[in-house]
Amino acid sequence: MTQISLLRRRITTAISLSPLALGLSARAQTSLPKTITFLVPQNAGGSNDVMARAVAARLPALIGSNVVVENKTGAGGNVGSAFVAKSGSKDGSMWLVTINSTQAINPALYKNTGFDPINDFEPVAGIALVQNIIVASPKLPVNNLSDLIALAKRDPGKYSYGSSGNGTFSHLLMEMLKKSQGINLTHIPYKGVAPALTDVIGGNVDYLLSTIPACIQFIKSGQVKPIAVTSMRRAPALPDVPVANDTVAGLVGDLWVAIYAPKGVPKEMIEQMRKAIATLQTQPDMETFLSAQGATAFRMGPTELMATTREEIAKWGAVVKESGMTVD
Repeated sequence: MTQISLLRRRITTAISLSPLALGLSARAQTSLPKTITFLVPQNAGGSNDVMARAVAARLPALIGSNVVVENKTGAGGNVGSAFVAKSGSKDGSMWLVTINSTQAINPALYKNTGFDPINDFEPVAGIALVQNIIVASPKLPVNNLSDLIALAKRDPGKYSYGSSGNGTFSHLLMEMLKKSQGINLTHIPYKGVAPALTDVIGGNVDYLLSTIPACIQFIKSGQVKPIAVTSMRRAPALPDVPVANDTVAGLVGDLWVAIYAPKGVPKEMIEQMRKAIATLQTQPDMETFLSAQGATAFRMGPTELMATTREEIAKWGAVVKESGMTVD
């Protein structure tokens, strides 16, 4: 080896081991990939999907990565959630954008979800808080929750309600209403809220508990009737609609959308994503979008989201146990 070649090797080695080069290498390893996937375990058109796509459209400007939304549905969100949990994707290329009913209700409702909401994921950030609302077919002579209850008692078993699937909020809260009021409504589960809404609009199903973003356009067009918001406060987008809790105490349940990473994704990537989501939530166009959807920003980082996930697992687990509901 010539002296010149030896000198070149030493220079190359020195550069590669320099703090700057090492820093650039570490940064490359912990930067988000050029393309990432938001896996949504619910159908297109639902609130979770709507929120995921709104974030995906705005996120590239903040993180420099392309964001693709993919829906992988089944078993109330279990199929998609289990897919992400078992994917082994630790490079930041796949993220789960899900809702609290899948993370907190399903573990109590299903014998085997295929995933562990605590041990299989790293919580990243809250995205949006979404209020639920009971809507009715415009053909029915009801305008509020008292009317609904009275009509159901007058003709037991005559009326039906749709849900976005077994074990979802739209199922559980309506069963809570039935049990507390001693009424009989036939449950018709759908694969997502969109087909259920279609049948309520068409008069094939009488009632549906839906998220406000999924049905607000149909409320404003008069295609469905708003009955009651299942929240502790009225919905800013629908201020004239009463809250269900004023008629049936305890009939309360908000839906939230959040993002989780598979276990093993570097903390630096999780922090990048958290910061980007937090920044996005302060942008005027995102605030306008959320408001128009009847939603608000769900501002939570990893620590708060983990605590909230644990709290809701305990809360809804108790509700499911008391109701006796199970899904095989």
